[in-house]
Amino acid sequence: MNKEPISLYIFRFILGFGLFAFMAMLYWSSALIENQLKFLRQDLIQIKNDIYTVRSETEKIRTDILKTLINHPLSQNSSSSETANFPLTINKKAAQGENLLKVDPFYQITLPRLLGPQFTPQGVRKEATFRKPDHLHPFSPWLEVSSWNDLCSISLASQEVGKYETMAPEMAERIELRTNEKGLSEYWVFLRQDVFWAPLQQNQFAEGIILAPHFLRRHPVTAHDFKFYFDAIMNPYVEEAKAVSLRIYFGDIEEIKILDDYTFIVRWKTEKTVGENGKEELKMKYLSKSWTGSLCPLASFVYQYFADGTKIIEEDSHPNTYQTNSIWAQNFSHHWAKNVIVSCGPWLFDGMTEREIRFKRNPDYFNAYAALTEALEFKFKNSPDGIWEEFKTDSLDLFEIPPNQLAELDRFLQSAPYAKQKENGSGIHRLDYISRKYYYIGWNQANPLFKSKKVRQALTMAIDRERIIRQNLNGMGMQTTGTFFPFSPSYDATLKPYPYNIQKALELLREDGWYDSSGTGVLEKVIDGQRTPFKFTLTYFVKSPTNKSICEYISTALKEIGIVCKIEGVDVADLSAIVDDKSFDAIYMAWALGSPPEDPRQLWYSTGAKEKGSSNLIGFVNQEVDHIIDKLTFEYDVEKRIELYHQFDRIIYDEAPYTFIYTPKETLLYRDYLQNVFIPAERQDLIPGANVGEPIANLFWIKDTSKKQEKYLGN
Repeated sequence: MNKEPISLYIFRFILGFGLFAFMAMLYWSSALIENQLKFLRQDLIQIKNDIYTVRSETEKIRTDILKTLINHPLSQNSSSSETANFPLTINKKAAQGENLLKVDPFYQITLPRLLGPQFTPQGVRKEATFRKPDHLHPFSPWLEVSSWNDLCSISLASQEVGKYETMAPEMAERIELRTNEKGLSEYWVFLRQDVFWAPLQQNQFAEGIILAPHFLRRHPVTAHDFKFYFDAIMNPYVEEAKAVSLRIYFGDIEEIKILDDYTFIVRWKTEKTVGENGKEELKMKYLSKSWTGSLCPLASFVYQYFADGTKIIEEDSHPNTYQTNSIWAQNFSHHWAKNVIVSCGPWLFDGMTEREIRFKRNPDYFNAYAALTEALEFKFKNSPDGIWEEFKTDSLDLFEIPPNQLAELDRFLQSAPYAKQKENGSGIHRLDYISRKYYYIGWNQANPLFKSKKVRQALTMAIDRERIIRQNLNGMGMQTTGTFFPFSPSYDATLKPYPYNIQKALELLREDGWYDSSGTGVLEKVIDGQRTPFKFTLTYFVKSPTNKSICEYISTALKEIGIVCKIEGVDVADLSAIVDDKSFDAIYMAWALGSPPEDPRQLWYSTGAKEKGSSNLIGFVNQEVDHIIDKLTFEYDVEKRIELYHQFDRIIYDEAPYTFIYTPKETLLYRDYLQNVFIPAERQDLIPGANVGEPIANLFWIKDTSKKQEKYLGN
């Protein structure tokens, strides 16, 4: 056996050791480089934040100078009352067309005159609401959370106070309708440059969430935030119900093109239509102008990032990244900031506890009259009874009292405790009005029990809706026949509510094959070869005593015609899941109505029938209705639009997919010191041409806080 020389062993050892040392040096140097890169990245982030800070401070100085110029105009002929609310134009790009936005004379002239030159916002306006919300996500489907997000945000345009189908400047100073090089119409949007996202507050987050410095500085609201809002809505992986609903309307936007930080173009899809002269023409949808004005910003400086300041999507340079990326959408749905409201509007989110949510006035907001108290406070209560008890103790400033408590109101107004409150300046005033909402039973079209319109008509006739209004609502309601507001021209007033008629209901059920063939008192029918009893569950929101009493009556009424209706009250979380999944037999709910011009697409268009989270929660499908909605989309003639609305109403009336129970009459109670509580349509002296029939809460102010309201100090 040959032995290797010792020198070869030594050479191998030295070579191996050398290689090991080399690899160790290489690893050490790469670790150093990696650490240096991390430090460099942190330095770059810090530099970027510093640039934002300098830019923000510069913009704030510029804004303060502009405000000074506005409040102390150089020209002696200028009227301070006419200029105080609306700063000088900042975005100076050349105007090429008419500005679609018109300054609201109520904010420019009328409100300053009502308030007087010495007015200073004061006091805390205190209200209460059902339950503490699970989260404050910007796309929450729940009305309260959505309204709170609106308080803290801004849209491109706002509706003039008290007037439907108007557009006044808000974040946009100008919106122009221009024609591009292809001969197509598009909206050019010119933004203000004095609106900022407020810094996040570390004390509003759980202990495990440590915010990067990036979030603790204010950031300008820019065109990128409006594009980001649109992208989030259109991302198919964002499944929040509000985003799904808005997708129906904004889905016809072909492109949002950013020209610079404060200028962008909104291009809507066009469709060939035949004009009155018989010629084809390309048209954008009728609602394109109003929906362009309703665009809001979404805080890109928050919702594109993790809490440590790193981006959720590192490479996001493609313009449609946030419109298509599923990873970002999943993070957005469960975002670390979903329990706060990122604020840039007239109100700033000021924290939420188990007992209340608070907002404080934004002192830097450009419209000094957009918030007329120092703060807002909404207390969380478990029932209307709890809110009523709180109001009776003079701890709330206003309260929409349920009909079943009106008798108790009369007793309280005769009591000694109230007499003392009235003496101290806390007397109670009452304002009645018809609310823009309706209550209904939705019959799930996926359930074979409700496939026939004869059955749905029969169910409606078996329920005495006038009795519900009289006994359950103390007369505070009115019957309605369709999905539009009864005082809107879109509503077909020639249609009369289905009569309460037990015999006619039974006749319709027999025509559809329903009989008590086994003598049990329950109607039966053979469906898909199986003898099926008419039994179903009616789901409702458990926290409302009025809803509960109405559903109990409905169950009793249907029992009289051989139908078993079990009622099931559920909480908000379960109700939300049931609605999203359409996993119910029948549901008792209410819809709040939008302002004219009405668009029935959200509730009734067939594409939403099987879409999770869509507002077409009963799965309604009707091709004729789809056709009418499509025609409404491009119809600009007012009279033709009204005729289409009435055609739509007649089909819904005949198909009876809902049983329309009532439109409520609301009773708003408010204290003496709460001022400017009125219905615009009834004050033509203040707002000529007003047609809004509900009080507007953001116009309320507190007259005297010296006795009643404490100075708001915040946290």
